[in-house]
Amino acid sequence: MKQTKVAFLFFLLLFFLRSCEKEIDKNIDFSKKIELKKLHQKLISKDFNFNEKLSFGKEILTYKPLEDSISYFTLNSISYFFSKLNTLDSAIYYSKQMLALNITKNNSDYLGEVNYKLGGYFNKKNLTDSALYYYNKSKEHYLKVNDTLRLSGCLYNISVIESDYGNYSVSDSIMIEALKYIGKKRLQIAASAYNCLAINSKKRFLYQAGIFYYEKALEISDKKSSKIKFKNNIANVYKEQTDYTEAISILEDLLKDSIKNKKTKIRVIDNLAHIKWLQDSTQNVLKELLYVKTIREEEKDNYGLIASYSHLSDYFYKNDEIKSLFYAYKMYETSKQAKSSQDQIEAIDKIALLETPQKAIKYYKVSIHIRDSLKEADIKRVYKFAKIKYNYYEEEKQKLKFKTLAIENELIAEQENNQKKNILISSILLISGLLFLAYRRKQQHKKRILQENYNTETRIAKRLHDELGNGIYNAITKVLNPKFKTEEIVNDLDKIYLQTRAISHENDSVETGKNFDTYFRGLVTSYNSAACKIMLKDMSVIGLNTLDKEKQIVIYRVFNELFVNMKKHSNASSVVLSGKKTLNHLEMKYMDNGVGFKENAIIFKNGLKNMETRIKSINGTIKFENKSDKGIQVTIHFKK
Repeated sequence: MKQTKVAFLFFLLLFFLRSCEKEIDKNIDFSKKIELKKLHQKLISKDFNFNEKLSFGKEILTYKPLEDSISYFTLNSISYFFSKLNTLDSAIYYSKQMLALNITKNNSDYLGEVNYKLGGYFNKKNLTDSALYYYNKSKEHYLKVNDTLRLSGCLYNISVIESDYGNYSVSDSIMIEALKYIGKKRLQIAASAYNCLAINSKKRFLYQAGIFYYEKALEISDKKSSKIKFKNNIANVYKEQTDYTEAISILEDLLKDSIKNKKTKIRVIDNLAHIKWLQDSTQNVLKELLYVKTIREEEKDNYGLIASYSHLSDYFYKNDEIKSLFYAYKMYETSKQAKSSQDQIEAIDKIALLETPQKAIKYYKVSIHIRDSLKEADIKRVYKFAKIKYNYYEEEKQKLKFKTLAIENELIAEQENNQKKNILISSILLISGLLFLAYRRKQQHKKRILQENYNTETRIAKRLHDELGNGIYNAITKVLNPKFKTEEIVNDLDKIYLQTRAISHENDSVETGKNFDTYFRGLVTSYNSAACKIMLKDMSVIGLNTLDKEKQIVIYRVFNELFVNMKKHSNASSVVLSGKKTLNHLEMKYMDNGVGFKENAIIFKNGLKNMETRIKSINGTIKFENKSDKGIQVTIHFKK
């Protein structure tokens, strides 16, 4: 009893400790959720800078396990903060981690978003080949979910990259497709798309098409700064066509409006002054050119300064070679700082025209080296770009191949299932049909047996009435009449006994099996008499003991019927039973020397019909015919 109490207390203590552990786990989980919620609020708060938010995000990622949805949001935020801090490699690293999440792998919305982000980051790094790869991947997923808004962004960026690589026709076709998805709601993006088409046309010297697309962009743009940019671009196209009057008119109209962006205003003033000088080199535009240069130097706008130094070098070329050479050198140095190879080559071309032959040769060598480097870099760049495009399309082909293969396998599997179903249905129908036929045959067999039983009973009743009834009546009459002798009465009674035994033989049960041969010979012996001898010939070849039970019964009944008919009608004195075997077929013959069928006409009454029905039940045949000399012949054929 004491041990039972101790054991009970021990289990109670274990239960209490386990309950405490569960409660502690619940408290830990609850505490963890509160901490995560606080960190999440800090992550989205405007009170912290990007570096602080990065530390909150990284801290959230230390919590394990972490739901995929929380991981996705946190990684997305971290990559965004790094991009804002221009730490693009880190932004790319955390974006790629998003691709490894289970929530992302099978979700085209998420895959489209992450690949688009990666395309943007690589584009900012000027790794446009990689950017193209990820924009294409993003496009593929947005197509799946029919997100036309984001799809248009992918197509726009792909088109711009193709344009940068000089594939202007390809860029055009992609941008026109993008415009279908952009629609009328995103007018500013549509305007940028027309701007790209205009640039492609201008690069191919299709100036009228370029003006058309710039005007389309101008027409739908809803931003003043963009409108100024498009008008300035139209003026540059007219400048390329040497239609300086139209270009000047556009730029002067622009300056009449208030241009808030200082950099844009300076660009317009510079373009206007340069075009005026191109139209008439005697025009004094030096004041405007120097003003623009000064502002750009203050703003440290290197790319703007390259244009200013180029325009000033051209302005002084005919009138003051020293100043022209000075600004050519300034253009060269500034383009080196900006790492603009094309501008370096242009600056060297200006220097070579103004310097001494010896120095000109030196700069020409530098120019040749830069041109060769540019050519080599361009070849590598184009090759890398083409390779990435090729790899992407090969990857897509492989995906399509596997998709097609998967569809084919599904079709094959479906066909196999259909075949199996058809086979099953056919089997069911076949089995049902066979069962129905078996049932029907069984019912027919039962019906035939019932009919045979009825016929047998009718025949027995008739014979009892016709044969035995009359015989017994005559015998009784003779017994009552003293005139008849005892010997005559005994003969009548003997005759009645024989008739009774014949009826019994016809209808008693048949002994089948391995002793059937003996039983059959007993039947023969019972009908054998001094008046009619029955002989057996080659009956051993039939193998009566080895026959099926049904066949033994049929043979017994048929020959008993033959013997009865022989006794009643044939007046035969001799009967021969013979057997013959051919392969798997058996033949049994009955021949007698009686009167045969009258006038050779075989009339199938009950006896003959019964014999024929019985033989057919064992798939055999029976043939009745008169012999040429005297008597009848009955031939029976059946399979062993």
